[in-house]
Amino acid sequence: MKFNDLRVAHKMWSVILGLLALMLVAAIWTQWYGRQVTTSTEQAVDKYEAAITTAVSWRGLAEVAVTMSMASFVTTDQALKADFDTRVAALTARITPVQEKINKAAVSADDKAALAAVAAARADVRGQTDKLKELTDAGDAAAKQAYLANVYRPKVVAYLESIDKFVAVQERQREAAVQAAHTMLNRLLMIEVAAAVAVVALGMLMAAWLVRSITRPLDRAVALAESISGGDLTQNIHDDRKDELGVLTRALSGMVTRLRTVVSEVRQGVDSVSSASVEIANGNHDLSARTEQTASNLEEAAASMEQLTATVSQSA
Repeated sequence: MKFNDLRVAHKMWSVILGLLALMLVAAIWTQWYGRQVTTSTEQAVDKYEAAITTAVSWRGLAEVAVTMSMASFVTTDQALKADFDTRVAALTARITPVQEKINKAAVSADDKAALAAVAAARADVRGQTDKLKELTDAGDAAAKQAYLANVYRPKVVAYLESIDKFVAVQERQREAAVQAAHTMLNRLLMIEVAAAVAVVALGMLMAAWLVRSITRPLDRAVALAESISGGDLTQNIHDDRKDELGVLTRALSGMVTRLRTVVSEVRQGVDSVSSASVEIANGNHDLSARTEQTASNLEEAAASMEQLTATVSQSA
């Protein structure tokens, strides 16, 4: 069915409902997209926060472990040394699953690179165990202090700094995720504004189209009615629309045709009456001439009778 075949009320409702449906779809999509962006950002931030928390816990355990390890290395109390070694072994056992957990959660290249640096630094620190044992067994306190200050402590610091760098990487990625979310939300806001402008523009176009579909046939009907009122019955409109305006236009066109027929019939009747009037006038003229001729004949007959009477009178 063509749009022009719809009733005017149906056209108006179609335009209104179409705009409302378009606005509803735009609103639902923007809400859904905004929720998706927010959810993904929250998940990313939660992941990075969990990684930061785990890494900070890892650093705390590592710092305590290496501190106890250095204390065990320099102490001369064998009981205290044994206690430190036991605690260091327990802490190391706790650090290993933490490191494995973080390694499993690592996805980005920056994560993997930072964790590789941490693993290398940890392996370097743990690789000093044999040297520490050798120096401890030798009992050279000066050599132990020199090795601790020049070799072992810098390696420990490098190990802890590598964990700090991993935390910094997680913080940068968290901030990047938040910034990306803000960018996406700003872009979504621009999309919402563009969608609103597009809906308004489309609404104006549809309104203009609707008004034109109503006013054009109405103007034609008004022009035809004015022609009829001015006595011009030569105008005619052909319209195939099936709405109220099409019905009105065809009704006016039919009225013009009927009026032309009536006027033609009246004109024919007037012509017939005029012809009959002329014939009657001609008949009256002939009758008058004949009457005058008869009167003249009667006068002549009367004169003849008078002459005859006079002649008879003279003869008698």
